[in-house]
Amino acid sequence: MTKTSALLGAGIIAVLACCFTSTVLFGGPFRAIALFTIWNDRLGLAYWRALVLVAILLALMLTMVAARFGLPRAVLPAFFIVISMGLSALMVGSYAAAQRAQIVEKFSPDLEIRSSVFASFRNAPRDFQFFLHGAAMKHCQPYAWSYREMAFYKLPPNVAINVLPPNWLEQCGIERTP
Repeated sequence: MTKTSALLGAGIIAVLACCFTSTVLFGGPFRAIALFTIWNDRLGLAYWRALVLVAILLALMLTMVAARFGLPRAVLPAFFIVISMGLSALMVGSYAAAQRAQIVEKFSPDLEIRSSVFASFRNAPRDFQFFLHGAAMKHCQPYAWSYREMAFYKLPPNVAINVLPPNWLEQCGIERTP
């Protein structure tokens, strides 16, 4: 096998690993790249980019260790990509979940539901469909969670009736407005 074909093979494996890992973690083959570039303003979490950098550095160190233990060179780039993406999702997701928990505790809603941050990674942003990251009810006022703002925002009744649990709506007498 020539050096060129070995590099090409390693590149193909790396691209496939990137697409597969992005699909598993983020819901699409190129969503990880989109979340880090064109949609990078959709997470209002301070320092999340620093966590991604730490994850990349850890993945680099693990890749170097794997190379010393004999992992074939052709799979090292793919190994690095999978580990860096996985660690990034885990670190940023855990940090976002912890921050949200603190904010929810301060907000002190009467009722609350949450989608996991990992479900949010996979399902949002959606251009044509509303994905509920979380919701709260406080004094019969419905709220939805925004990762962009890292806060709750008031949910209009016409939206609330489509996304909130029916028992919340009945409990508070929320109905569609004309």
